[in-house]
Amino acid sequence: MESGHVYVLESLSDDPQIAGIQDLHKIGFSTTKVETRIKNAANSPTYLMAPVKVLADYRLYNVRASWLEHLLHRVFAEVRLDLTQVDQTGRDYDPAEWFQVPLETINKAVAMIMSGEITDFVYNSELKQLVYRT
Repeated sequence: MESGHVYVLESLSDDPQIAGIQDLHKIGFSTTKVETRIKNAANSPTYLMAPVKVLADYRLYNVRASWLEHLLHRVFAEVRLDLTQVDQTGRDYDPAEWFQVPLETINKAVAMIMSGEITDFVYNSELKQLVYRT
């Protein structure tokens, strides 16, 4: 039985503060289709007030999507986006689910979490990859 989706998005923002950030990806989860979840992305600070492109959609079965999302956020915590935006109502907003990490590394982390291997690895931001924990 499908239990949800963990997805990876790319921002299509033309804001110079965001557009110039290499390997910027949102890692989120949804219990509905990803397309439904991101429908109003351009109006939401969660999506950096811009349209987004779906790069990956991991359909999960018998696994809580929020669990996998939380683990990915912990693995990549060191490269979480540090940015404050102002939403349409004038409130400050700190988007917490955006990370500066290559898509290939996110894909590898998902596979390693599901296999249990991730416990022996950490993310190295200089190398932009998962490395064996010493």
